[in-house]
Amino acid sequence: MSAQGRVTLGVLLDSLGAEAVTALCLPSGRQAMVGAPVIHGCDEPMTAFAGALLLVTGRPEASLPASAAEAGASAVVVRAGLGDAAALTEAARDAGVALLAAAPGLSWGQLYALVDALLALVAPASDPGGAVDLFTLANQVATRVGGAVAIEDLAMRVLAYSTIGGQPIDELRREGILGRRVPEHPTHAEEYAAVLRCEEAVWSHEPREFLPRLAIAVRARGEALGTIWAIQGDEPLASDAAAVLAEAARSAAPHLARLSLAADEARRTRNEWLGRLLRGTGHVDELAASLGLHPDEPVRVVAAGETGGRADVFAATHAADLLRTAYAAYRIGAAVGVVDGRTYAVVAAGAGTPLLRRVTADTLGRIAERLGGHWRAGVGRAVPSVAQVPAGARQADEALRALCGPLRGPCAAGEVGLHEELAAALFLMDAAASMRSGGALTGEPLSLVAEHDAGHGTDYVHSLRVWLAAHYDVPRAAETLSLHPNTLRYRLRRIGELIPLDDPDVRLVLGLQLRLAEIQASGASGGRIPASGASGGQARASGAGGGQVRASGAGGGQVRASGTNGGG
Repeated sequence: MSAQGRVTLGVLLDSLGAEAVTALCLPSGRQAMVGAPVIHGCDEPMTAFAGALLLVTGRPEASLPASAAEAGASAVVVRAGLGDAAALTEAARDAGVALLAAAPGLSWGQLYALVDALLALVAPASDPGGAVDLFTLANQVATRVGGAVAIEDLAMRVLAYSTIGGQPIDELRREGILGRRVPEHPTHAEEYAAVLRCEEAVWSHEPREFLPRLAIAVRARGEALGTIWAIQGDEPLASDAAAVLAEAARSAAPHLARLSLAADEARRTRNEWLGRLLRGTGHVDELAASLGLHPDEPVRVVAAGETGGRADVFAATHAADLLRTAYAAYRIGAAVGVVDGRTYAVVAAGAGTPLLRRVTADTLGRIAERLGGHWRAGVGRAVPSVAQVPAGARQADEALRALCGPLRGPCAAGEVGLHEELAAALFLMDAAASMRSGGALTGEPLSLVAEHDAGHGTDYVHSLRVWLAAHYDVPRAAETLSLHPNTLRYRLRRIGELIPLDDPDVRLVLGLQLRLAEIQASGASGGRIPASGASGGQARASGAGGGQVRASGAGGGQVRASGTNGGG
């Protein structure tokens, strides 16, 4: 059924089901072998695709099958409804390459993930314990119990699912298949806990808006490895459904144990290598080769995390898995893993910043849908080689810290921020920390105006804030304050009696004090990401050269705002 990371077209079609992909032309029949999926744009040049399953984006031309066959692809997938289906089918038959159609509602990234998971899960024919793979098992159980079946691991990732025609499924099951993980729902924790507590199959009727399910835990030597779920549609499940699920759980246990051990070991090793690379503690060439990177290629580091700053290893691991699959789907070379509870990726800079930003943002959206919370990613500047990854990691940490704070600047509407875009936010955050430690944030000259407000019932601080925000444009500021311009001019003259408003340095420091006071009042720690990440050092507002940016005067001392009379 499978060999060397390949499956037959028959297994692929039967396992994914007609909701994902259908056959238009199979010149070599269902026994033809297909390998790893590759997303390929219609306008891109063909390269070597030995045995690949080519997922072609855009509107294909009739010459596509011949070009794909010449490049060595074993099958081509096009979007259903795009292009001339009859001409494409005839061309595929002449070229001897299989032609498949992807369902209109399925994204290329989702289809890539489905095929990638199938290749990982279908047991090699040489494996004596793999006579029945998980997809085949799911179909066998679905046939016997009379309801659609899904097999999941403990992280609620969908490992395999049945594709028996006529068996109803609901939106929960559909989203689980497409996203490779059951969508988040408030009732899931207790429902899954109830299944894992029992030795036998139990009914689950939550969430109430979806179809009821009969579920059983998969165990090996008493340890839970996953679950099997059967959906009950309009007709009741078979009377012996519980016994069938128990038998299926015993059959699935060796598969899940093997997958769990292999996945955990692979993740552990990859995370260890990545951590050493990020910290600069290993042999660069060896680590780069182990992680699939070229030591001399320019790279960027991506740091992703939840805005609450939790070091949740489970969530970070799931995020890393999704990012790894997404980058691979778009042929973005990357090493992805979890270090110190945070998700990191070292990405080949040649992928292009717009594509990297889009794919990362889309994946963060999927992570948030499944795990909840607000996820963002900071991206370090491009460094010339893998040896400079520690500097890139520090910058990625800094960008993430700024992006999760109140000073997101041009990235305020997005989930992904580049270090170079966040320079102003990083400077202000360091300035705020420096001024808080020295008392300058609440000191002169702003304190003189605030003291006057407190003693005389005036509102000069607010007037100053609006005037400075309007770039000293009195009419515009007066309109914002709902005042006559002359009234604002009078207030500014009175403020000028307290502090020298004509001094440009005083105006600069007033602007800093007012802006940083707003940050402090907004509860900047509410969306905090810990300042230190895998790089081990303090997150600092540094440029590409890594130098620290400090709010200091020419003499290196603390910034103070003093007027011509000494500020007293």
